[in-house]
Amino acid sequence: IIMMVIYQIFLVAQKTFTITNERLELTQNARIFLDRLSRELRQTPDIATSLPATKTVAGFPPAKEIMFQDGHDVHDIQYVRYFLDNGLIKRQKLVYFFAADPYTYVSYNATDNFNNSPQKHVLEEKIIAEYATQIIFYGNKTTYLEIFLSKGSSSEHFYAGVWGRNTRY
Repeated sequence: IIMMVIYQIFLVAQKTFTITNERLELTQNARIFLDRLSRELRQTPDIATSLPATKTVAGFPPAKEIMFQDGHDVHDIQYVRYFLDNGLIKRQKLVYFFAADPYTYVSYNATDNFNNSPQKHVLEEKIIAEYATQIIFYGNKTTYLEIFLSKGSSSEHFYAGVWGRNTRY
């Protein structure tokens, strides 16, 4: 009987340890994502993604990805894009250009003399976080972001609001 009680205590402790580790890993992934994205959103001069004012605007659901101009001492116009890809939150650095002058970067919504849109080129792509099941973005002067994560039997939901101090509204 004593051995069975000790074994049951061991099983409960093992299960608690596993759940705690899962939640810790989810929290760490969310923190890395939210810290990095918040820092970059505060510095951006322009958010390219159209965002609804709230997450409940009829016919205008929250965005599932976000793209904005890089505001960290970049000499050329570059953009940053965060998106979800099979449970991974990825960060891309992008540039836009016209075929006639591929070394001059332009705004994502620029047009040339013939009303053509620019071409897009991905400079780099990195994995920022894992175990994400959903990310959403919304808001006007304050950009709100929510991230939902899941691993094993644990699920977490994190929320943040970022005011862009350099953003043109």
